[in-house]
Amino acid sequence: MNILFLASNDGGNGVGGHYNSLNQVCNEVAKEHKTKILTFGSATSPVLAQNKHFSGHIQAAKSLSGLFKVKNELKKVVKEFNPDIVHCFDSQSLNRILPVPSLFNVPVVFNKCGGKNPLKSNYQHADSIVVFSPENQDWFTENPHYNKEDIFLIPNRVQKLEFIDESLRKEQKKQDKITFVRISRLGGAYEKTLLDTFNLVAKLSEKYPVELIVIGRIQDRERFEKLVKAGEDKNVPVTYITDDRAVKGSDFLYLADFVVGTGRSFMEATSLGIPSLTPVQNADYPMLVNSRNFQNYLNTNFSERNIADDYSLSYNISNIEQLIESKEKYAQAKDETLTIFKDFFGTESILPKYNAVYKYALQNRKPRMSLITSNLQYLFKFILGK
Repeated sequence: MNILFLASNDGGNGVGGHYNSLNQVCNEVAKEHKTKILTFGSATSPVLAQNKHFSGHIQAAKSLSGLFKVKNELKKVVKEFNPDIVHCFDSQSLNRILPVPSLFNVPVVFNKCGGKNPLKSNYQHADSIVVFSPENQDWFTENPHYNKEDIFLIPNRVQKLEFIDESLRKEQKKQDKITFVRISRLGGAYEKTLLDTFNLVAKLSEKYPVELIVIGRIQDRERFEKLVKAGEDKNVPVTYITDDRAVKGSDFLYLADFVVGTGRSFMEATSLGIPSLTPVQNADYPMLVNSRNFQNYLNTNFSERNIADDYSLSYNISNIEQLIESKEKYAQAKDETLTIFKDFFGTESILPKYNAVYKYALQNRKPRMSLITSNLQYLFKFILGK
């Protein structure tokens, strides 16, 4: 089959989790199918532009004129590539391609790449919908506006990483420090996670030689500076890496003894066996994740919507301290973390899963006018630039 992957970037840096997820999924699907990646919006994604299957970028705003530009450009792509499936990795890509006549007979797959459940009772529709979390799966399958057969849960989206070669390492690991690493966009997302990490590192600093390294591109300078001040006020030993190298923050994971992760950044750390923590709503510290509490956090995609159980709340600090103090327990935690990755996040087994999605979409393609009608409120917002 020919699979056309699509993603939009309307004003962001283009380096968020769903771009990396598309990058990995495309690479796996390409082992059996012909694939192309096309991006829309103000600028392409530097993550996707490096993929060997990247085909190009269509600079088109969220507007009626933008839709016409997409229509004209996609007509050429369709004639050349003749896709059997169009696979959208965000809602704005879905909005852009639904009205395109040259794709009316091509089934549409839509990935909802994590995030909280939709606020309204109805959301966007496609021939097949892939979700990353049980939380999102439950919302769709229990919603009368959707056919539960259309919904596929595939949390696997991270290729196992390898530490970069020592000759390429620009920063050196401090052997006399216990290093916590946080990789995230800065100033505009996941601020609670960083503030809670400050709390944890400040707490552990009372007993251990710990440090924090924060890696990410700055989205909002003013909000970022407020976060920096919050860390300074707590006397947290923190280093920030925010230059162009932060586009691929996972290159710095060799520095980490522990990682505080959300969504994809959590999963990438587990691929290296690094004991990892995730934020929770009901505490001011991130929680150490293990096989006992893992499923609880998987349900909410290792996000700030996580809720810790009483056991985790009571023993979190002592569990972290055990790993700091015991090399044997730390090694056991590494093995347990790797097992979690292999069972739930790795991409080695996803090709049959996506083949099932594509087969279903081909056999159950909805009339395009039906899909347009189902998505009409979102198309109107898109045309208005909202």
